Amino acid sequence: MKRFLAFVLAVIPAAAMADTSVGVRAGTLGLGVEVSYPISQRFGLRINADAYNYSRKFNQDGIEYDGKATLKTASLLADWYPFANNFRISAGPMYNGNKLGLTTPTTTLTINNNPTPYTASLDGQVDFKKYVPYAGIGYGRPIGTGLSLTFDLGVVFQGTPTATLNGTCSPAPSCTAQFQSDLKAQEASMNDAIKDFRYYPVVTLGLAYTF
Repeated sequence: MKRFLAFVLAVIPAAAMADTSVGVRAGTLGLGVEVSYPISQRFGLRINADAYNYSRKFNQDGIEYDGKATLKTASLLADWYPFANNFRISAGPMYNGNKLGLTTPTTTLTINNNPTPYTASLDGQVDFKKYVPYAGIGYGRPIGTGLSLTFDLGVVFQGTPTATLNGTCSPAPSCTAQFQSDLKAQEASMNDAIKDFRYYPVVTLGLAYTF
């Protein structure tokens, strides 16, 4: 993330502040800030950084997990204004620090549909590719002065997510081998269930001020 931001800050000269727009926004990427700079009437550059954490429970194959989602992204986008108005088409690279942590309390669990339940606890994580492309459309441009609305609708092509699952079984001497086998099968089932999440929808709404 630090190397990405250092590169981004080098793209726009510090002296080039005329028509620069600074804004805040909220949406499916979390809460964020953005800086936009016009290159011409039809092209511009934009830097976004968004983050948010939230927790929720969810069920997969009959196992209820406590999930903690960490949203953390930063992007450098090229904006094209084909009609020289506020409508824009955007694309560019994104740093994708999104991840999902998974835990269960120690309880009776049916893992991999094994008819013999385990007394166990599970923990794991779902990870995504760190550097990914973004493409979308939107509204808003840093030309003129004053306050304006911004809007984005797009997709992060974040690759096929990867889930890892670990667990502790009790009493360990009597169930370790079969437990580990069932745990690996459960991990494979989770990876199959989340494979369609390689596309992450982006919807954001914000306010920007152009200097």
